[in-house]
Amino acid sequence: MTPFRAFPILASLFLAFGTPQAKEVIYAFRDPGMPKSSKQDDKPRKEKMILIGETMMFDKVKPIEYEGQYKNLELGYDIRPDIVTVKVHYDPGIRPGQVLYLIEKDFDHETFKDGNIVGQIEVKSVFQTAFIGKQLRGIGYLGIAKEKVLSVAYPLSSEQTGPALVERKKGDYHYARNEVPEAIQAYRKSIRLDPSSPTAHYRLGILYLNESPDPQGAATCSGILPMSAGAEFASAWKKRGRFESDQDMIRFAREYVSFLNCKSEQSPSFLKGSGVPEELYRAEEVARSGFQVSRSDYELLVRSAETFYKFYLAYTPKKVQQRTGSSPEESASLRNKQDKSWEIAERLLKEARTDNETDYRIHRITALMNAKRFLEVSGGIRSTTIAPEAAFFRKKALSAIQSYKQYKPKNVPGDRDILIMEKDLGGD
Repeated sequence: MTPFRAFPILASLFLAFGTPQAKEVIYAFRDPGMPKSSKQDDKPRKEKMILIGETMMFDKVKPIEYEGQYKNLELGYDIRPDIVTVKVHYDPGIRPGQVLYLIEKDFDHETFKDGNIVGQIEVKSVFQTAFIGKQLRGIGYLGIAKEKVLSVAYPLSSEQTGPALVERKKGDYHYARNEVPEAIQAYRKSIRLDPSSPTAHYRLGILYLNESPDPQGAATCSGILPMSAGAEFASAWKKRGRFESDQDMIRFAREYVSFLNCKSEQSPSFLKGSGVPEELYRAEEVARSGFQVSRSDYELLVRSAETFYKFYLAYTPKKVQQRTGSSPEESASLRNKQDKSWEIAERLLKEARTDNETDYRIHRITALMNAKRFLEVSGGIRSTTIAPEAAFFRKKALSAIQSYKQYKPKNVPGDRDILIMEKDLGGD
């Protein structure tokens, strides 16, 4: 084939694949209804982003891909998320799990200088096609945004995700070798390169927690929890939407719930019985986010059961009555909250017990809950005649204490509260 005869074929391929585009930076506005220069609430009105392509096709996620969560279709309203196919013009290293934004160009600009964010998608796959070139598919709830062709962009800060990942892996390597200063330095550099990523904050929080002089025990909260660990966990929580996988989010939720449980136990308001610590509300919120990812994660079930046991203790009416000016209505309201906390903790423990009956932590919480309930019902006074309800709670508590002793590993220190409760219950 001569060069002249090949030219039309090359030209047609060139037109089919499209002209390669260089990196184009724009400003994307999240709140088009507000002045672009407003700083009244310290929220950024615009964000630097890079254009990577444009939308091609919209559809609904197929039922088999959406785990059956579309039971209201018979009502005439399709609640499934949208799936969009995007033609990629510029690929800086797109990967599944990234969040991309759909941008509508500002009509005041002939070139693509500014635009409004009208939707967002999570990348599910990136693939190469024979005639169109590179494409990706993403999922999101797009509403009326899918009625027109939109550009797709990602935040400029994401350019450093690759180098940030390398530094985070270095941190993991150094920490595995017990090279703590080097690990901290690598994690810190990863955060500087990719400030919106939560993973390095999470790993750094675990490092600070484990390297504290007296880290928290497996079953009890001992020692002083380092503030640095709490700060890193809080930063990771704020950025939780960018965890690279569901499994990373679940691991973080487990650790953060445990940390908050211990932190709440050391809170002055919890110790004095003057109110519910803020840490418990946060732990409940973290657990809820974790269960949205995995509804039956065993570790999260056990640790969130501990959270609601602590809610039960914080809502004790006797503690409320000790506060000045507490009314009967307030006591009744908190009694209802206490009962609700009890029910949730019991339900979580029951679900966890179906997976592992030999976990001593389950029996520990069960023993403490029923022992506390017995002391409330009986008034804490030993008598030869015990009401049937009190006897029921006492029996359950003593049975759980025996199971706790049976299954607790020898290398785990005994729980002081369990020993005290066993004595109060008149056990062996």
